[in-house]
Amino acid sequence: SVFSYVFGDGNPNGDVEERRIALVAEMIRQNGGAVTAEQLAPFCDDAPMPLSESSGKLGEERAYVDESFVLPIVTQLDGEPQVSEEGDIVYVFPELMTSASSSGSSLVNSNEVMRLRREARVLRRAGLEEDVPTSMIKNLLNMNGVSTRGALERSDLIDILEKVLPEDGGSSSSMDVDVEDPTLLQEREYKFSLASSFQTVLAGLLGVVNLGGALYLGNIFGQYALYGVRLPSYMGALQTFFPLLLGYAVLFNAIPLVRNIWIQRQNDQIRQRNAVRKSWRNLVGEKAGNIRRKLMAAARMGKRMKQLGAGGGKDIVFDTKREFAEVDKKRETDAMNDFDELLKQKENSAWE
Repeated sequence: SVFSYVFGDGNPNGDVEERRIALVAEMIRQNGGAVTAEQLAPFCDDAPMPLSESSGKLGEERAYVDESFVLPIVTQLDGEPQVSEEGDIVYVFPELMTSASSSGSSLVNSNEVMRLRREARVLRRAGLEEDVPTSMIKNLLNMNGVSTRGALERSDLIDILEKVLPEDGGSSSSMDVDVEDPTLLQEREYKFSLASSFQTVLAGLLGVVNLGGALYLGNIFGQYALYGVRLPSYMGALQTFFPLLLGYAVLFNAIPLVRNIWIQRQNDQIRQRNAVRKSWRNLVGEKAGNIRRKLMAAARMGKRMKQLGAGGGKDIVFDTKREFAEVDKKRETDAMNDFDELLKQKENSAWE
């Protein structure tokens, strides 16, 4: 708890990139592989705040000329910008749809996903990391006098932990819902310490006692220093290393203070980014004005991508009904056939 009080417990959003890619990839697949910048905005960090309803301009012709905030996601998922017949930019992800076709059998069952989300929510309420070892969960319950008899699996311990946790006052319930929302990426706010309030208070009192003791010794040593007296034995060693003791006591109190100020600023930025993402999600859900037109254009383009395999021929980029290995093999075969034709043409011209 002392280490947690002084240095904190790490970044609560260490997995934000993995969650971002997983959520946006699922959204793209659900929309047929073609989406707009407005649909990608809830997953971006640098998206601007959309116009508010109070301005009276929500959903009007307000398409952003600069959509550079989507470039990191588009580049990472091998997306391609295309222009619709109406002149709107639509981002297509053919490689993502191809990989979805080849790995469809390995998708995680929805019930398993919900179980993992519930487990993560319970552990966060208990102040634990999502990947905490099962033995630590059991030790936490036992230390608080909670019986774990009959708990054979991790899920059993999670059930017991959820029952003994106090009712959530509502401060984090909305955050849990947002984290679980498959259409929205929400960052978790930093906590000063994952230790209990009692442990945090004890660590703070320890810091005060250390600083008070160091100042008291400094006053004593200062009086002897005025007369040039060097104390013998143990007190002499303390007098020699007093600057280090004072530095330790000051840092023990200064680091948490500075870290608390830094945490407040980081949480303000996190809340702002979360609010922007939620505003974009709501805007897309309303489908107002030109947003509806762009969504319809993306839907048409997604259907066209799915139908590419209907006509056959070499113009097929990919076919969602066929395995990736089969598509890759066909590409190699077509390339070899083209090479053979060019070689025959060269030989014929040489004989002529």
